[in-house]
Amino acid sequence: MFMTVKAKHLHPLALIVFLVEEVKTWWLLLLLGAINGLWWVLLAAICLGLALIVGRYATMTYAITTNEIVIKSGIFNKKQHHLTYPKIQTFQTKQWFFMKPLHLVSLKIETSAHVDNQADASLPVITVKEVRELERLKQNSYSEINEPAEATSTNAEPQHSETKQAQYQIKWRDLNLYALTSFSVVPILVGVLAIYSNLDDVLPDHYINQIFSRFSQQTAMVIILDVVCLILLAIVAAYLLIIQRYYHFTIVHQGSQLTTKKGFFQTSRVTVRLNRIQSVVYVQSWLRRLLHLTTVQALVAANASDDEDSGDVVIMPVVQTKDVQHQTRRFINWLPSQDVVPASWRQTNAHGRWALIRNRLLVTAIVVIPTCIFWRPYGLLSLILLPVAWGLGAYVGKTNGLGVTENHILVAQVGRLFGQKRYYMPKKNIQSMRISQSIFMRRTGLVHLEIRLRSGNSELLVENRYLPKRDAQTIYNWYRQTDMDKEAIQ
Repeated sequence: MFMTVKAKHLHPLALIVFLVEEVKTWWLLLLLGAINGLWWVLLAAICLGLALIVGRYATMTYAITTNEIVIKSGIFNKKQHHLTYPKIQTFQTKQWFFMKPLHLVSLKIETSAHVDNQADASLPVITVKEVRELERLKQNSYSEINEPAEATSTNAEPQHSETKQAQYQIKWRDLNLYALTSFSVVPILVGVLAIYSNLDDVLPDHYINQIFSRFSQQTAMVIILDVVCLILLAIVAAYLLIIQRYYHFTIVHQGSQLTTKKGFFQTSRVTVRLNRIQSVVYVQSWLRRLLHLTTVQALVAANASDDEDSGDVVIMPVVQTKDVQHQTRRFINWLPSQDVVPASWRQTNAHGRWALIRNRLLVTAIVVIPTCIFWRPYGLLSLILLPVAWGLGAYVGKTNGLGVTENHILVAQVGRLFGQKRYYMPKKNIQSMRISQSIFMRRTGLVHLEIRLRSGNSELLVENRYLPKRDAQTIYNWYRQTDMDKEAIQ
């Protein structure tokens, strides 16, 4: 049996990984120093950085025992982590293409005591064999805690490795649909605009003057073509980023855990226990809703995020909406086979829908009115935002809703920007529920219902606004029923 008892250093490739991390952190200062010719300062900084990298490598060791993994690190501030296997929640590995021939990966470990957005411990370079051994030890420790006593009797048969219960690998057609319907181009364009607006802080004045001089000499048509080309390049870049991130996306349900694997240049692998999944979310942007496509995510009580927009774990990047329930139940069997009965679906009434429309119109008017006054006549074009705001309010009022399935799963649907999210939340995973009502809502008998779930290492708020008080109270009483029963027994 493979086992490391004596503390050992990381693979020498860790020196390269540390160097890349430092360059990513200080690249802007290095660039400014090179542009301004501060070569002696750069040389001193590079020498100091290399010394710290070597010191970090020399002082970092790890040891794998039958009960825990021990990691020691720190040059000036010595740290020693003792991570017992039952407390470990997730293993996350990343493998760059140059690591594959050497069978090496980067490992992040998170335990149940995790409280921030950083991993409890990480091993920048470790062998795949050692990771498999850690997963086996974690699985064995979990089995020993949860197995009944009779399972450990002398008559019990030896356990074999768990077989795969379900597996899904994304098809090229689905991956293309996912990439083409993604809005990742927006942050890319925002980043380009941010860089453009801060050029004077990065480049010397004579470079800035040359750029603007050449740009001012171009005709209007050439400028428009430049902008179009920039947008097209951003779209292509966003498409390629999604393709390489979710290349060969695979999810495997094995025993009591789900494992996702994806990536072209960097292969990312995340293992999550099924009992850590707090909620399943069906996500549709307006474009994917129009094309009847759905993304399936899982809210996990661990820092295992890998979604393009949020901190959730992607279960299926894209699936036909009509098949989403059947496909997802292959991996998460507590999902209801039948959805909420329409008669029990709780939604806002006419007063609530008008309140949602009114709020969006008021916010939009704050922007539209000054624009029309100070930027006439072109500012009048902003008036088109008013019917858009009306449509958004009407859509949210029609989309938002709550209901309970036959197996005590709370379903909450929330509309946003002509898209929607649909949450499936087991009662036991709901952290809290609260009904709120302002003094202005008492006349109409409307309330807000707030549902809180654990997501990662923080809290997620799912809110349905302007519900009739009676409907919100019905959902609240359903949630409180278990606590009331416990109190009655006591």
